[in-house]
Amino acid sequence: MGKELGQIHSVNQRYVVTAAGDNFYTDLAGQLTEQLQTLVRCGTYHKLVGVDMNITTLGTLGGGQITGSILYYAPTKGRCDAFRAAFKSMKEQMKIQGIDMRENKLYDFRAPLNDSAITGPTATFPNRATLDGSNGLALNNVGTPGASIFGVHNRSVQPQYTGSTADLFGSGFDTVLQSAGTDFVLNDTVPYTGDRNVASTEYERIPFTLSYTPDTTDLTIGMEWRPDPALFIAVMCGQMQVVIEEVNFDGGASALELNCNFMVSGWKSIMGDPSKKKRRSSSKKNARMSAAVKAIDRHLDNMQRRRK
Repeated sequence: MGKELGQIHSVNQRYVVTAAGDNFYTDLAGQLTEQLQTLVRCGTYHKLVGVDMNITTLGTLGGGQITGSILYYAPTKGRCDAFRAAFKSMKEQMKIQGIDMRENKLYDFRAPLNDSAITGPTATFPNRATLDGSNGLALNNVGTPGASIFGVHNRSVQPQYTGSTADLFGSGFDTVLQSAGTDFVLNDTVPYTGDRNVASTEYERIPFTLSYTPDTTDLTIGMEWRPDPALFIAVMCGQMQVVIEEVNFDGGASALELNCNFMVSGWKSIMGDPSKKKRRSSSKKNARMSAAVKAIDRHLDNMQRRRK
């Protein structure tokens, strides 16, 4: 029997697609805050367990096809470290100005996925965090590097390997068979930076293709994505972006309505440092073991006294 995930929250979004290149924010944390009337913080990762998508016409005639991707970030160690560091900077700056963020129950440290030009009603990201009062923070802010949570973090993170591919693998000893040894590798490539603290800016993607043509072929193609019942996709900060890459209109249509349903089984904070928790738990375990050993020693001493 599969593992039970519990209650599933449904986040519904409707977007009007007019051209290739349209971008739409999906703010799971913000939408769930409005639905549940309780603060669902941005400093979490959301457990995405399903996505339904389809398109309909705006009006009575026409249809079309769209192709695109859902972009998001997975909560890796480097990305979570970057978010915690940015939150710490904000907290310190607010303290300098005499503001205690804990006193305001409506405040949350919120940052969108990126600084792309967003289409439609989600163009303004609500309650967006800023350190200078003008430039809004984003997980990946290409236009303003000083407001990029990942970018600022990566400036202080050094990869373990910084050499060229020619020096990646050593050729070892010279032997009697050949004066210059081989490194036993072809097509030398640096596979990764070698530092888990790097906050990668490469997006994870969920591609989709949708179609609705009632006036011509009467064809409807939607998207119903479900993972294994015991698994989920972790979406950092609950932030996703629907990017339209290609649009084709049929029957005189000039726009299509994109209907999305994102299913979330829960969320978990990324603000704690897992390494510190492990150290605390191990120290408690050692203390319990030490107490148990002392208890055994006392018991053995008592038994020896009784024998005497």
